[in-house]
Amino acid sequence: MTEESLTRERALGIGGRVAQCEGWPAQELRVLGPIGENANLLLPDAGVVLRICSQTGLLRARRELAVAQWLKESGVPAVRTRSEVPRLDDSGWVITLWDFVPQTSPGSPAVIGGALRRLHRLRAPEKLSLPALDPFAGIDEYIHRSALGALDKEFLQAHLAGLRFEASLLNYAVSPGPVHGDAHRKNIVQNTDGQAVVLDLERFSVGAREWDLVVAAVYERVGWYTAEEYRAFVDAYGWDVRDWSGFETLAAVRELRMTAWLCARTAREPRLLPEARRRVVSLRDPSLSKRWMPGT
Repeated sequence: MTEESLTRERALGIGGRVAQCEGWPAQELRVLGPIGENANLLLPDAGVVLRICSQTGLLRARRELAVAQWLKESGVPAVRTRSEVPRLDDSGWVITLWDFVPQTSPGSPAVIGGALRRLHRLRAPEKLSLPALDPFAGIDEYIHRSALGALDKEFLQAHLAGLRFEASLLNYAVSPGPVHGDAHRKNIVQNTDGQAVVLDLERFSVGAREWDLVVAAVYERVGWYTAEEYRAFVDAYGWDVRDWSGFETLAAVRELRMTAWLCARTAREPRLLPEARRRVVSLRDPSLSKRWMPGT
Protein backbone atom coordinates (compact mmCIF):
# COMPACT_ATOMS: atom_id res chain seq x y z
CA MET A 1 0.00 0.00 0.00
CA THR A 2 1.39 3.39 -0.98
CA GLU A 3 2.15 6.00 1.66
CA GLU A 4 2.71 8.75 -0.93
CA SER A 5 0.44 11.77 -0.93
CA LEU A 6 -1.88 12.37 -3.84
CA THR A 7 -0.62 15.29 -5.93
CA ARG A 8 -1.66 16.73 -9.27
CA GLU A 9 1.35 15.21 -11.02
CA ARG A 10 0.84 11.80 -9.45
CA ALA A 11 -2.88 11.80 -10.31
CA LEU A 12 -2.17 12.68 -13.94
CA GLY A 13 0.37 9.87 -14.13
CA ILE A 14 -2.16 7.37 -12.77
CA GLY A 15 -4.81 8.65 -15.16
CA GLY A 16 -2.45 8.37 -18.11
CA ARG A 17 -1.72 4.73 -17.32
CA VAL A 18 -5.44 3.92 -17.08
CA ALA A 19 -6.11 5.65 -20.39
CA GLN A 20 -3.28 3.75 -22.07
CA CYS A 21 -4.57 0.45 -20.69
CA GLU A 22 -8.09 1.13 -21.96
CA GLY A 23 -7.01 2.54 -25.30
CA TRP A 24 -8.48 5.96 -24.51
CA PRO A 25 -6.83 9.15 -25.80
CA ALA A 26 -5.10 10.84 -22.88
CA GLN A 27 -4.01 14.08 -24.54
CA GLU A 28 -6.87 16.07 -23.02
CA LEU A 29 -6.69 14.45 -19.58
CA ARG A 30 -7.36 17.10 -16.96
CA VAL A 31 -7.92 17.47 -13.24
CA LEU A 32 -11.39 18.40 -12.01
CA GLY A 33 -11.42 20.53 -8.87
CA PRO A 34 -8.91 20.57 -6.01
CA ILE A 35 -7.00 17.47 -4.97
CA GLY A 36 -7.35 16.32 -1.39
CA GLU A 37 -8.15 12.82 -0.20
CA ASN A 38 -9.34 12.10 -3.75
CA ALA A 39 -8.53 13.28 -7.25
CA ASN A 40 -11.01 13.44 -10.11
CA LEU A 41 -9.69 13.34 -13.67
CA LEU A 42 -11.66 13.85 -16.87
CA LEU A 43 -11.01 11.98 -20.10
CA PRO A 44 -13.30 14.09 -22.32
CA ASP A 45 -13.01 12.03 -25.50
CA ALA A 46 -14.01 8.88 -23.61
CA GLY A 47 -16.65 10.68 -21.52
CA VAL A 48 -15.15 9.14 -18.38
CA VAL A 49 -14.18 10.54 -15.00
CA LEU A 50 -11.52 8.69 -13.03
CA ARG A 51 -11.76 8.98 -9.25
CA ILE A 52 -8.52 8.16 -7.46
CA CYS A 53 -7.81 7.60 -3.77
CA SER A 54 -5.28 5.73 -1.66
CA GLN A 55 -5.73 2.07 -0.80
CA THR A 56 -7.05 3.07 2.62
CA GLY A 57 -10.12 4.29 0.75
CA LEU A 58 -10.85 0.95 -0.93
CA LEU A 59 -13.88 0.13 1.25
CA ARG A 60 -15.26 3.62 0.74
CA ALA A 61 -14.78 3.32 -3.03
CA ARG A 62 -16.71 0.05 -3.08
CA ARG A 63 -19.48 1.70 -1.09
CA GLU A 64 -19.62 4.66 -3.51
CA LEU A 65 -20.25 2.27 -6.39
CA ALA A 66 -22.98 0.49 -4.40
CA VAL A 67 -24.61 3.79 -3.48
CA ALA A 68 -24.66 4.84 -7.13
CA GLN A 69 -26.45 1.61 -8.05
CA TRP A 70 -28.96 2.06 -5.20
CA LEU A 71 -29.73 5.65 -6.26
CA LYS A 72 -30.24 4.48 -9.84
CA GLU A 73 -32.67 1.79 -8.69
CA SER A 74 -34.45 4.35 -6.49
CA GLY A 75 -34.94 6.79 -9.36
CA VAL A 76 -32.69 9.47 -7.88
CA PRO A 77 -30.77 11.33 -10.60
CA ALA A 78 -27.13 10.72 -9.71
CA VAL A 79 -23.81 10.12 -11.42
CA ARG A 80 -23.59 6.68 -13.05
CA THR A 81 -20.71 4.25 -12.77
CA ARG A 82 -18.57 2.73 -15.51
CA SER A 83 -17.24 -0.03 -13.27
CA GLU A 84 -18.85 -2.47 -10.85
CA VAL A 85 -15.77 -2.79 -8.65
CA PRO A 86 -12.80 -0.51 -7.92
CA ARG A 87 -9.48 -1.08 -9.66
CA LEU A 88 -6.14 -1.23 -7.86
CA ASP A 89 -3.12 -0.07 -9.85
CA ASP A 90 0.44 -1.34 -9.44
CA SER A 91 1.32 1.49 -7.03
CA GLY A 92 -1.60 0.76 -4.72
CA TRP A 93 -3.96 3.54 -5.82
CA VAL A 94 -7.69 2.83 -5.97
CA ILE A 95 -9.51 3.91 -9.13
CA THR A 96 -13.21 4.00 -9.94
CA LEU A 97 -14.71 4.95 -13.29
CA TRP A 98 -17.73 7.20 -13.72
CA ASP A 99 -19.78 8.67 -16.53
CA PHE A 100 -18.92 12.29 -17.19
CA VAL A 101 -21.97 14.52 -16.73
CA PRO A 102 -21.54 17.33 -19.29
CA GLN A 103 -22.96 20.83 -19.32
CA THR A 104 -23.75 21.09 -15.65
CA SER A 105 -23.67 24.10 -13.36
CA PRO A 106 -23.66 24.37 -9.56
CA GLY A 107 -27.05 23.42 -8.20
CA SER A 108 -29.32 26.31 -7.35
CA PRO A 109 -30.63 26.42 -3.77
CA ALA A 110 -34.07 25.35 -4.99
CA VAL A 111 -32.64 22.43 -6.97
CA ILE A 112 -30.56 21.27 -4.00
CA GLY A 113 -33.51 21.59 -1.63
CA GLY A 114 -35.70 19.52 -3.93
CA ALA A 115 -33.02 16.86 -4.38
CA LEU A 116 -32.53 16.53 -0.62
CA ARG A 117 -36.27 16.29 -0.04
CA ARG A 118 -36.35 13.37 -2.48
CA LEU A 119 -33.26 11.73 -1.00
CA HIS A 120 -34.44 12.06 2.59
CA ARG A 121 -37.60 10.13 1.77
CA LEU A 122 -35.55 7.01 0.97
CA ARG A 123 -34.73 4.08 3.19
CA ALA A 124 -31.38 2.44 2.56
CA PRO A 125 -31.38 -1.34 2.14
CA GLU A 126 -29.47 -3.24 4.81
CA LYS A 127 -27.14 -4.76 2.21
CA LEU A 128 -25.78 -1.30 1.48
CA SER A 129 -24.20 -1.13 4.96
CA LEU A 130 -24.01 2.65 5.08
CA PRO A 131 -21.83 3.89 7.95
CA ALA A 132 -23.12 6.10 10.74
CA LEU A 133 -22.79 9.79 9.98
CA ASP A 134 -19.82 11.43 11.69
CA PRO A 135 -19.79 15.21 11.09
CA PHE A 136 -16.36 15.39 12.76
CA ALA A 137 -14.62 12.78 10.59
CA GLY A 138 -11.24 13.98 9.41
CA ILE A 139 -11.31 17.42 11.05
CA ASP A 140 -8.49 16.65 13.47
CA GLU A 141 -6.28 15.48 10.61
CA TYR A 142 -7.17 18.55 8.51
CA ILE A 143 -5.98 20.80 11.33
CA HIS A 144 -2.80 18.77 11.79
CA ARG A 145 -1.90 18.99 8.07
CA SER A 146 -2.38 22.75 7.83
CA ALA A 147 0.37 25.36 7.53
CA LEU A 148 -1.24 27.51 10.23
CA GLY A 149 0.73 28.68 13.24
CA ALA A 150 0.66 26.83 16.55
CA LEU A 151 -1.78 29.24 18.22
CA ASP A 152 -4.34 28.92 15.43
CA LYS A 153 -4.03 25.14 15.47
CA GLU A 154 -4.49 25.06 19.24
CA PHE A 155 -7.59 27.21 18.95
CA LEU A 156 -9.10 24.97 16.27
CA GLN A 157 -8.39 21.84 18.32
CA ALA A 158 -10.01 23.38 21.40
CA HIS A 159 -12.98 24.54 19.32
CA LEU A 160 -13.31 21.02 17.92
CA ALA A 161 -13.33 19.51 21.42
CA GLY A 162 -15.97 21.95 22.61
CA LEU A 163 -18.24 21.28 19.64
CA ARG A 164 -17.91 17.51 20.06
CA PHE A 165 -19.29 17.89 23.56
CA GLU A 166 -22.09 20.25 22.51
CA ALA A 167 -23.08 17.99 19.61
CA SER A 168 -23.29 14.98 21.94
CA LEU A 169 -26.16 16.72 23.75
CA LEU A 170 -28.26 17.51 20.68
CA ASN A 171 -31.83 16.30 20.27
CA TYR A 172 -32.65 16.08 16.59
CA ALA A 173 -35.99 17.12 15.14
CA VAL A 174 -36.01 14.86 12.06
CA SER A 175 -35.89 11.06 12.07
CA PRO A 176 -32.45 9.77 11.03
CA GLY A 177 -31.91 8.13 7.68
CA PRO A 178 -29.72 8.24 4.58
CA VAL A 179 -27.88 11.53 4.06
CA HIS A 180 -25.56 12.80 1.36
CA GLY A 181 -23.09 14.02 3.95
CA ASP A 182 -21.62 16.90 1.92
CA ALA A 183 -24.62 18.45 0.20
CA HIS A 184 -23.21 21.63 -1.31
CA ARG A 185 -23.72 23.19 -4.74
CA LYS A 186 -20.77 21.44 -6.39
CA ASN A 187 -21.93 18.02 -5.21
CA ILE A 188 -25.57 18.48 -6.22
CA VAL A 189 -25.43 20.10 -9.63
CA GLN A 190 -28.02 20.77 -12.30
CA ASN A 191 -28.11 19.99 -16.00
CA THR A 192 -29.25 22.25 -18.83
CA ASP A 193 -32.88 21.27 -18.11
CA GLY A 194 -32.53 22.48 -14.53
CA GLN A 195 -32.69 18.94 -13.14
CA ALA A 196 -30.55 17.84 -10.21
CA VAL A 197 -27.66 15.41 -10.56
CA VAL A 198 -26.16 14.07 -7.33
CA LEU A 199 -22.36 13.74 -7.36
CA ASP A 200 -19.60 12.82 -4.90
CA LEU A 201 -21.16 9.88 -3.10
CA GLU A 202 -18.27 9.13 -0.72
CA ARG A 203 -19.89 10.59 2.41
CA PHE A 204 -23.29 8.90 2.07
CA SER A 205 -24.19 7.63 5.51
CA VAL A 206 -27.07 7.21 7.94
CA GLY A 207 -27.74 9.88 10.52
CA ALA A 208 -29.24 13.29 11.18
CA ARG A 209 -30.87 14.78 8.11
CA GLU A 210 -30.21 18.18 9.69
CA TRP A 211 -26.54 17.78 8.67
CA ASP A 212 -27.47 17.99 4.98
CA LEU A 213 -29.78 20.94 5.58
CA VAL A 214 -27.37 23.04 7.60
CA VAL A 215 -25.09 23.50 4.57
CA ALA A 216 -27.43 25.96 2.84
CA ALA A 217 -28.04 27.85 6.08
CA VAL A 218 -24.29 28.25 6.61
CA TYR A 219 -23.89 29.41 3.01
CA GLU A 220 -26.34 32.19 3.79
CA ARG A 221 -24.43 33.07 6.99
CA VAL A 222 -21.09 33.41 5.21
CA GLY A 223 -22.50 35.41 2.31
CA TRP A 224 -22.57 32.74 -0.38
CA TYR A 225 -26.39 32.74 -0.60
CA THR A 226 -28.69 35.71 -0.41
CA ALA A 227 -31.67 35.61 1.93
CA GLU A 228 -33.90 35.06 -1.12
CA GLU A 229 -31.79 32.14 -2.33
CA TYR A 230 -31.91 30.51 1.07
CA ARG A 231 -35.68 30.98 1.18
CA ALA A 232 -35.90 29.16 -2.17
CA PHE A 233 -33.98 26.24 -0.62
CA VAL A 234 -36.34 26.12 2.37
CA ASP A 235 -39.43 26.29 0.16
CA ALA A 236 -38.14 23.43 -2.00
CA TYR A 237 -37.29 21.22 0.98
CA GLY A 238 -40.29 22.14 3.12
CA TRP A 239 -38.62 22.96 6.44
CA ASP A 240 -36.16 25.53 7.78
CA VAL A 241 -33.44 23.88 9.87
CA ARG A 242 -32.86 27.22 11.61
CA ASP A 243 -36.13 26.64 13.49
CA TRP A 244 -34.51 23.67 15.27
CA SER A 245 -33.05 24.29 18.73
CA GLY A 246 -29.74 22.62 17.86
CA PHE A 247 -29.09 24.66 14.74
CA GLU A 248 -26.38 26.94 16.12
CA THR A 249 -24.27 24.00 17.29
CA LEU A 250 -24.53 22.05 14.05
CA ALA A 251 -23.91 25.20 12.00
CA ALA A 252 -20.76 25.81 14.04
CA VAL A 253 -19.60 22.25 13.29
CA ARG A 254 -20.13 22.83 9.58
CA GLU A 255 -18.24 26.13 9.70
CA LEU A 256 -15.36 24.44 11.50
CA ARG A 257 -15.31 21.65 8.94
CA MET A 258 -15.25 24.10 6.03
CA THR A 259 -12.43 26.02 7.69
CA ALA A 260 -10.36 22.95 8.60
CA TRP A 261 -10.71 21.48 5.10
CA LEU A 262 -9.40 24.69 3.59
CA CYS A 263 -6.60 24.84 6.17
CA ALA A 264 -5.50 21.31 5.25
CA ARG A 265 -4.70 22.54 1.74
CA THR A 266 -2.50 25.45 2.86
CA ALA A 267 0.70 23.38 3.17
CA ARG A 268 0.70 22.68 -0.56
CA GLU A 269 -1.31 25.77 -1.62
CA PRO A 270 0.07 28.74 0.36
CA ARG A 271 -2.16 31.10 -1.61
CA LEU A 272 -5.02 29.90 0.61
CA LEU A 273 -3.44 31.04 3.87
CA PRO A 274 -5.06 34.53 3.92
CA GLU A 275 -8.54 33.04 3.52
CA ALA A 276 -7.81 30.28 6.03
CA ARG A 277 -6.70 32.86 8.59
CA ARG A 278 -9.73 35.03 7.88
CA ARG A 279 -12.00 32.09 8.64
CA VAL A 280 -10.14 31.25 11.85
CA VAL A 281 -10.47 34.86 13.03
CA SER A 282 -14.23 34.76 12.40
CA LEU A 283 -14.51 31.52 14.40
CA ARG A 284 -12.56 33.03 17.30
CA ASP A 285 -14.96 35.98 17.52
CA PRO A 286 -18.55 35.00 16.63
CA SER A 287 -19.58 38.68 16.81
CA LEU A 288 -17.59 39.38 13.64
CA SER A 289 -19.34 39.28 10.29
CA LYS A 290 -18.54 36.11 8.38
CA ARG A 291 -17.81 36.99 4.78
CA TRP A 292 -15.79 34.11 3.45
CA MET A 293 -14.44 33.77 -0.07
CA PRO A 294 -16.09 30.92 -2.02
CA GLY A 295 -14.58 28.89 -4.79
CA THR A 296 -11.13 28.65 -3.28
